[in-house]
Amino acid sequence: MKIARSMRLLSVLLFLALGAALHLGCSQDGRFSPVEPEKIIAPPSTLITTDDDGDEGEDDDDLDFLMVARRDPAEEGVSTAVIGPEGGILPHASHRLEVPAGALSEPLELSFAMPLSDTLTFDMGPHGTQFNVPVSLVFNYGNADLTGVNEALLQVYYYDPSTQIFEAIPTAVDTVNNLLFGYTDHFSRYALIRK
Repeated sequence: MKIARSMRLLSVLLFLALGAALHLGCSQDGRFSPVEPEKIIAPPSTLITTDDDGDEGEDDDDLDFLMVARRDPAEEGVSTAVIGPEGGILPHASHRLEVPAGALSEPLELSFAMPLSDTLTFDMGPHGTQFNVPVSLVFNYGNADLTGVNEALLQVYYYDPSTQIFEAIPTAVDTVNNLLFGYTDHFSRYALIRK
């Protein structure tokens, strides 16, 4: 019990420290300076890992999108940062993109936005960007409607414009901190889905 309470306190302190660092890293024009790559936070070792279930993709009518219970005003707008071969982090409200060293061959301005919707969807840009190694998309689902949801079965999907269907990407779930870690080698639109 004390260990769990200590872990939650440590998580809150890390979150507050990250928020302070982001606040200090914001430039005059509203863009973020990417966080140093060595500050990338690895997912906790207590994650539940889910993976693609082997389907070639699923029609939107077959998917159960995670619905928004309340929207955080900090999620409005677009966050951008220029990230180069050394890697970095692009935060957006309580979500973040983690780009490891070597994922990009040259500096590129990346963007992170959440379209206004009843579902938890995310636009990463520029669309179609390909990475040399997978990047981590870290989505906080704490503002979602979790009524009747088995959090261990949450999964990150991306929208494939060529087939016009959503497809699953490798996902890890941190049910203690309400985080989904999706791993991808390209940018698209992403959604949080209840399997």
